[in-house]
Amino acid sequence: MKKNIIKTIFVLSAAMLAAACNNQPSKMDGKSTDADMPKEGMVIGYVELDSLTEHYEYAKLMKDSLEKMSANATTVLNNKDKELERSYNSIQTRLQNNSFTSEEQYKTAVAAFEQERNNRVALEARLSNELAQKQADFLKTLKDSLDNFLADYNKDKRFDMIIDNSNVLYSDPKFNITTDVINGMNARYKK
Repeated sequence: MKKNIIKTIFVLSAAMLAAACNNQPSKMDGKSTDADMPKEGMVIGYVELDSLTEHYEYAKLMKDSLEKMSANATTVLNNKDKELERSYNSIQTRLQNNSFTSEEQYKTAVAAFEQERNNRVALEARLSNELAQKQADFLKTLKDSLDNFLADYNKDKRFDMIIDNSNVLYSDPKFNITTDVINGMNARYKK
């Protein structure tokens, strides 16, 4: 369960394989200048979403929160599994020692065990749904924050399009606005 959760958290960064091929540094001053941009044709800026999720304070906070939630769910489920194992072993021991006074008593014990097992399955489904919902809420909030920031960032219309670089095989680093976006979004988040 934890592996699936962590994979989901990093869905955005897993899609950024192309970014790993382009390890050229972005502008550290956080400002793109008009001199860096071509004067004719479409101007496209790009954001490295894996870097954004790694350095944006809100994303880091949510990642930690999701990891803790996942770890807690795993602990709860592991404890339930141990309880189920103890319950099963108890039934087996009682059966081997002829401790059940009637077949009805045995069936009652087995039915109670089955109910515990069903409760465990339901608990896992509930915890998984809660985690998935929190992840979906996080991704929606992150997208909304990014969309709002980029709309404000590009008010001067210097970019015709701003994309993530997940499917870009090559791009000139001068079009990388990731540092600007991270710095700007962190400044907004701190407010």
